Amino acid sequence: MSGLQLLPSDPEKLMRVVTAAFAQGDMRPLIAAVHKDIVWKSASSGPGPFRFAGVHQRRTGVMEVTGEIASEYVFRRLEPKEIVAKGDVVWGLFDAEVKFQPVGDKRTYPDLQFDIAIRWRIQDGKIIEHQAFFDTAALLEQRSAPSGPPAAP
Repeated sequence: MSGLQLLPSDPEKLMRVVTAAFAQGDMRPLIAAVHKDIVWKSASSGPGPFRFAGVHQRRTGVMEVTGEIASEYVFRRLEPKEIVAKGDVVWGLFDAEVKFQPVGDKRTYPDLQFDIAIRWRIQDGKIIEHQAFFDTAALLEQRSAPSGPPAAP
């Protein structure tokens, strides 16, 4: 996405454009597509092993949560398996590959492979609700297999 290119108004096309850019590390389309009153719900709902858990509100909340995600996870692949829209709701099922590297931890972790489902509700051509779902147990199991010496305390 270059400059001030307009995002598609069609919910399915919007999800394709935003997630394709996100997979390349380009956050601009996501931020441009976020409604000022967005409610962003993460896959994990409470405190625990994921720093990005919970409900985040408004653009500032989205910036904070995506920053938390980016501090430990780098998306290498986010390929759509299926994206369907009906009215103002769009669902996407994606094949994801993510590099996990906790802050300050020098061990090497295997790339994480998992499916992620994303649901958006669109209002005024913008994402007003975001919710993501993935198999947290499978992700934690993959995350727990580092190689190399542990980081010094």
